[in-house]
Amino acid sequence: MLLGAWLSLAGAVGPSWAAKEFQSGEFSFVKDQVEHSADGKKSPTKEKDLLKENSVVNTGGKALTQLTFADASVLRLGPNTQFSFQSKERIIKLDQGAMMMNVPPGNGGVTVDGGGVTGAVSEATIMASKDSEGNFAFAILETQGTAKVISGSGQTANLVSGQIALVRKSDGSIKVCELNLDAIIHSSPFFTAFPAPMPGLEKVTTVADGQAAEVKNEVKSLLSYFDVGLKPEDPEKSSLSFLFGKDLNEMVASKNPFLGDVSTAAGTEESGGGSGGGSGVVLGAEPGTGSAVADARQPGGDEIAAGSNAGAGAGGGPGETDTAAGGDLADTDTAAGGGGGTDTQAPTPPVGGGTTVNPPPATPRAAN
Repeated sequence: MLLGAWLSLAGAVGPSWAAKEFQSGEFSFVKDQVEHSADGKKSPTKEKDLLKENSVVNTGGKALTQLTFADASVLRLGPNTQFSFQSKERIIKLDQGAMMMNVPPGNGGVTVDGGGVTGAVSEATIMASKDSEGNFAFAILETQGTAKVISGSGQTANLVSGQIALVRKSDGSIKVCELNLDAIIHSSPFFTAFPAPMPGLEKVTTVADGQAAEVKNEVKSLLSYFDVGLKPEDPEKSSLSFLFGKDLNEMVASKNPFLGDVSTAAGTEESGGGSGGGSGVVLGAEPGTGSAVADARQPGGDEIAAGSNAGAGAGGGPGETDTAAGGDLADTDTAAGGGGGTDTQAPTPPVGGGTTVNPPPATPRAAN
């Protein structure tokens, strides 16, 4: 199944596929317990260690790490994650946990193998996760082309920038939603908990700016977990919380992780209501300030933030980047204002009034 799926995916992402090999990866950032093994022998990982093909990486419950491959691709891993790679085929094997990756132009593509389910794209910034039940998420933050996901049951879905595919293990079904990238940039530890900006951030921000313009001009609306047809008992919430770095309850209660046609939510988010009936958490809100940087560019963003309970959920405020993998990253400074350190990746404050179609791109808060 994997070989056939990979060949199909390779044809979907363009002729530049597999233009280069990964060769090997160098650990360019290591936080807390990270191990890598070759030939069954485990070794503690430190910065500048090299990772060879088919070696396995395991991260602990509070760990974060980053690998830079010989082809300049950059891979970030979250807590409780296990991964390995195949160089020539450009396959990332994600056995469990969460990852983010940037593949620069001209290098070819990447296939993420989640064990019976695969996602592939060429020259992009992506996120992926696999939870303990085998449910898989594959998100395309930015790409010039399209991506393809194939589930274990043979179902397929095509994705473009700003979309995520949620693949259920039990039946192989695939649900595609549009992510609110402002919230992702602002709250995901893959953006906020590393010392340097993620390669591809500028391109992801450009997509986020386009989304914000569409919401500002009432082409799209902020949607909650419930608005896109998800339920608290659905297994997809685990996959999503991996990528947002939020407690499961907070993920379900949040009002703004998705976007959609304005007719879908009928303005409920702008009125501060929220169709889910939850606590009204706004991902990206600064605790105690009543402001939601991730949504302040949208109409009614201030009202959403003022009516939200930023401290809801077992994970506490957004400054605590608890993950579904069990990691407690509360000691990590985040772009939501945690720790008081320099914020290098948050979106801009509200764009001024009017109906500007192309608002200025988000800029580092430190530049203000």
